[in-house]
Amino acid sequence: MANPTSNFNWQMPTNTDLVKDLPADFEVFGQAVDTSLADLKGGTSGQILSKNSNTDMDFVWINNDQGDITGVTAGTGLSGGGTSGAVTVSLSIPVVETSGGTNQTAYTTGDLLYASASNTLAKRAIGTSGQVLTVAGGVPTWATPAGGGKVLQVLSTIKSSTFTTTSSTATDVTDLSVTITPSSTLSKVLVHYNLALYNYVGVGISFMNLVRGSTALSQGTADGSRIVATGGIDGTNTYGPQPAIAGNYLDSPSTTSATTYKIQVWAPNGTQTSVNRSYEDSNQSNRPRFASVITVMEIGA
Repeated sequence: MANPTSNFNWQMPTNTDLVKDLPADFEVFGQAVDTSLADLKGGTSGQILSKNSNTDMDFVWINNDQGDITGVTAGTGLSGGGTSGAVTVSLSIPVVETSGGTNQTAYTTGDLLYASASNTLAKRAIGTSGQVLTVAGGVPTWATPAGGGKVLQVLSTIKSSTFTTTSSTATDVTDLSVTITPSSTLSKVLVHYNLALYNYVGVGISFMNLVRGSTALSQGTADGSRIVATGGIDGTNTYGPQPAIAGNYLDSPSTTSATTYKIQVWAPNGTQTSVNRSYEDSNQSNRPRFASVITVMEIGA
């Protein structure tokens, strides 16, 4: 039997050997094949055949865990999985914060996410028009912006026509009032007034009050029977035009309702008290006409 080179180095009988040594040659050949295929023998259920080296016919049986998927297990934040057939894996609903989710299932337009505690997300609904995001209690909160002392609105009324009364009690001056609606209860209102107040010269004294609603403002301290007022003029010794009364008052109305500021005048002895006109009514150059004004400004807190 010759020993020619074959793919697996098996001893191959020649044609002449097959005539004279057939049984022996096939025995040698069969043993060579059996020896070369020995590594393919055996293994257990589920194992797979793997190359053990670069040598021809060098194989080994191994467990089926070398890259093949034998099962899918859903971990934290996932659901589903399986070990056979089509396998589906889905996100848990909702995905918790510590797994990279928000732990939220629905949102409304304008919602903001923020950490309300360690590893905890919460939703902050959108604020109202004009509000700003600020911090309160360590978390973001919508709030009305602080005015910071800024003038938020200015309203003014000017009265150019005359007004006269002989009342001995405080009387509203017609058309000399202004109404403002503060945007916050924390706002203050700065009131400026300029009143052309006159008394019938040589007769008496006239007074004026700055009033919010029905509350007189910026008055002196009561003392017995003395009159308290915001201001006044003495007409007993003055002839011709008398000086106007001007002043400012910073009020704290503490409201967001419409609030009216006005001027009242009177003379305690019932003499003639006038606004925007001087002594006497004769048409002379030294009998002028003036204007009075009241201005209010909302000052942000």
